[in-house]
Amino acid sequence: MNKRGGVSLLVVLSLGLVILIGSSSQSADTPTEAMPLLVLTEQKEVHVLGQIFPSRFNAAQGPEAQYHFLVWQGGTSPGALIETPVDDLDFHDAILSLGAQPGNHLTMAAWTKRHEHKNPAPQQTVTGSQLKVRIAWPAKPNGLSLEQAFLDSALSPQSSVLDPRFSGNRDRWFNTIPLVPRPGCLMCLYSCPSGKVGNGILSIADYVHKPRHFHADTDQLPPDGTAVIVTFQLQS
Repeated sequence: MNKRGGVSLLVVLSLGLVILIGSSSQSADTPTEAMPLLVLTEQKEVHVLGQIFPSRFNAAQGPEAQYHFLVWQGGTSPGALIETPVDDLDFHDAILSLGAQPGNHLTMAAWTKRHEHKNPAPQQTVTGSQLKVRIAWPAKPNGLSLEQAFLDSALSPQSSVLDPRFSGNRDRWFNTIPLVPRPGCLMCLYSCPSGKVGNGILSIADYVHKPRHFHADTDQLPPDGTAVIVTFQLQS
């Protein structure tokens, strides 16, 4: 994606979100291009402005396809459903400010040893405070739940396979050295040792065995490039 073009489009569409989502008082709680990350302490919510790419997400190929839900545009993680100008480290600190407890449970071996079927590290799932995630855009200001963004799971059609958890992972070495390329994962759909939010139900071992598990519901979601607001609400 052309990053400069994407950011310009995000400016225009984010203004549309502010206008369409509600009154001036509501707009104060709406992230914009100038302030794409908002913390609403009383509601225990973090709001993130981004651009969604459902068709691109479904068509992605490669070792990280259908893996990332929300990533920083300055990071190296490809093919996410949603991209944002919000740095994943700032996002981590915003979630932490709500009083959330990070799991910090996985080691990097969960990813680096993912093809070793007998290794226990890739079979671990993330821990941490539970979060509720929603996606909204101008045509649907009330938004969709995280589960509604995806087609019914072929792996477990009778029950949810999504349990967003504040997994933490801020202290990884690539997050501590200035100018070093880093993944920039705000949220992964599996139990990732890099993502600041991960899925407490599915492990990386699950991803290895069924890498195309998640499919964005293009009938429910807006077209590629649409500006969206992703809300993360801390569950008590």
